[in-house]
Amino acid sequence: MNRLVLIGAGHAHLHIIDQLRNEQLPDTEVILISPSPYQYYSGMFSGYAEGLYNEEDIRVSLPQLCEKASVDFKEEFIVSIDAEQKILLTDQGNVLSYDVVSFDIGSLTAHTEIKGVKEHARRIKPNYHFPAMVDEVRQTEHLSIVGGGIAGVELALSLQSYRMHHNEGKDVTIISGAERLLPGETIDISKKIEQIVKNKGIKLQKGSHVTEMTNDKIYTDQGTEIIYTDALWLAGPKAPSVFKQSKLPTDDKGYLQVESTLQVKEYPSIFGAGDCISLSEKPDLPKNGVFAIRQAPILWENIKGFLSTGDGSHYIPQNKWLAIMSIGHKEGFLLYGKWSYKGKIAWNLKNRIDRKFMKQYQT
Repeated sequence: MNRLVLIGAGHAHLHIIDQLRNEQLPDTEVILISPSPYQYYSGMFSGYAEGLYNEEDIRVSLPQLCEKASVDFKEEFIVSIDAEQKILLTDQGNVLSYDVVSFDIGSLTAHTEIKGVKEHARRIKPNYHFPAMVDEVRQTEHLSIVGGGIAGVELALSLQSYRMHHNEGKDVTIISGAERLLPGETIDISKKIEQIVKNKGIKLQKGSHVTEMTNDKIYTDQGTEIIYTDALWLAGPKAPSVFKQSKLPTDDKGYLQVESTLQVKEYPSIFGAGDCISLSEKPDLPKNGVFAIRQAPILWENIKGFLSTGDGSHYIPQNKWLAIMSIGHKEGFLLYGKWSYKGKIAWNLKNRIDRKFMKQYQT
């Protein structure tokens, strides 16, 4: 009897469990390990922040999904991996052996070592903390959001929309270390999103790196002091520490190093997908859920191949991808390469895509 252990319930692993509802792996026990009984979908976080979705809309019950697929669910957290002996240690002190293991645990939040950040700023990762955190910050007087990427800007706009609709709070400020918002996009797209942010009445501090936080002030390297009553820390992704601590092959940032087959070269029984991995062939790939969705069917086929025929296929990342930001009041900002579009149609498309994705795992 083989044992496949899925660690984390990201996009790729949800796909595998969904496939197992209709196609069981012969002579194979499948286990899913996750620290929460719910997997929250980050694509709908902005809609939840704005009050458009409730908590049931944005989460998947892992025990229910696993039961339908004959998968054993364990509410635990992996603290180390011994790749030579093929064993895993959990935070509950349990030791699990495996024949195949796959990681889809996402990333953590960067730069939390800055003085005062861990004590005073709220983080949305691990993502099962998100609903309670948003419920607490919606009404705060002076809300600061550190991070000028898609996640930070989208949450700022969504929370501002909620606050305006419910006449809550006083101001929202985005603090960005980069000289422009969405620094990974074109200058033209950055200008458009900055204009949207300003039109919504959100304050903007660009080119400002936070140097320290106290319980009511944020200090930056530009000499500014920002008074706040609550702060969200969205300063980019950071690799989970478990890979380096377990002496697995990683890139220079600590992400699990995998080949195009989504396997670790030195340990072919270890697979990975989503934000926790780094592809040897394309190490600079952004941490974005669209890649995990494309990786999912390849991960499934390659794990099946590893357990039986040895056959597999290769993941080749797309050069362009669709991204739709929710910008408040049921409007969206759609991005595709250098092209962008703002309007209700974009939000309606995002809402339809997100609800369809979730329905797959909620029924």
